[in-house]
Amino acid sequence: MSQTKPGIATRCAHAGTRRAVPGGNAPFQPPIAQSTIFDLGTSADAEAVFSGERPGFAYSRFGNPTVELLAEAIAELEGGAGALITSSGNAAVLCAVTAALEGRTGPLVAHQDVYGGSFELLQILSTVCRIPVETVDSSDAGAWQAAVAKAGAVLLETPSNPLMRLIDLEATVVAARQAGASVIIDNTVATPFNQRPFAAGVDWIVHSTTKYLNGHSDMIGGCVVKREPLTAKNRCIHKNLGGTVNAFDAWLVLRGLRSFALRMEAHNRNGQTVAAWLGCHPAVAKVYYAGDPRHAQAVLFQRQMRHGGALLSFELKGGAEAAMRFIDRLRLVVHAVSLGGMESLATRPAMSSHRGMPPEVRQRAGVSDSLIRLSVGVETLEDILADLDQALTGD
Repeated sequence: MSQTKPGIATRCAHAGTRRAVPGGNAPFQPPIAQSTIFDLGTSADAEAVFSGERPGFAYSRFGNPTVELLAEAIAELEGGAGALITSSGNAAVLCAVTAALEGRTGPLVAHQDVYGGSFELLQILSTVCRIPVETVDSSDAGAWQAAVAKAGAVLLETPSNPLMRLIDLEATVVAARQAGASVIIDNTVATPFNQRPFAAGVDWIVHSTTKYLNGHSDMIGGCVVKREPLTAKNRCIHKNLGGTVNAFDAWLVLRGLRSFALRMEAHNRNGQTVAAWLGCHPAVAKVYYAGDPRHAQAVLFQRQMRHGGALLSFELKGGAEAAMRFIDRLRLVVHAVSLGGMESLATRPAMSSHRGMPPEVRQRAGVSDSLIRLSVGVETLEDILADLDQALTGD
């Protein structure tokens, strides 16, 4: 029988484990290297490590064995050549943008309905660091492609959070190549289970590992994955921006990766059903879900994604007041920010994740005061639907 690459569930089940010598009585689970410093050995040994002549560790901000195992696991999962682990998703975006803009003069191009935290970061880069930032309506394909073709670097989300709009990755990469620009995608919402950006030619992938990769709502972290091998300058940028992660949080993500594929199967199944159910509910005016067969970009979805995932948004017929009543009536679904945990979460982005956007910018992006974002968890489906129904109807 010919050797084939193990499936994603197999790779996740063994993420971070080491069996260099079968039967060697080594621990199957990776240890937590909770140490700031490492014995450098002789002067010659230290020089070899610091010069990069051979792998080694000196100080955990520069590198750590547990963190390195996580980097290898995520890079393998995404199909990249290398990864850097960060202290948050925003730190990952900052690291990737800084690396991608090295030696570039064009603007950083992003779309106007980018995640609220990324929007605030872009504002800081623009106003404090004086980096030219151009935000474009990605639903206008002509305007988007024209901006990308003159970019210094491109930052995008697909599906976008929270409106689930898609961006054509292959077309974006083709346009970016005209300018010699790198394309960075935040793949947090889609995950490598549902979308493979490197197959479309994307250069960088970022994640908030807090979300689906960890999946247990108990740590904050991020990662940057590069399609090509990481350079010494890439690693220098990562090290000196300060957004590195500690060994224990890295270990928590490794633990989460072990069940990632199984969790995503449940998330996808529940998300698809809940989106369809909401679309038929008399109290709901509109549902935004990437996997909806009626989605305006259904053809692109079929080409670019495997599943619709478990994040969706919707508007109620009663507007903002109905949205507030719905949130206040929830019993099982938790009113909380974030996404990708085992539990279902609901929030109003205009009042939380996108609060930092000026109201007029938020409205242009389509994030209304009445929009509700729902991260569908892995609870029993009937329990989720029952709670949503009673919150919608008041029964």
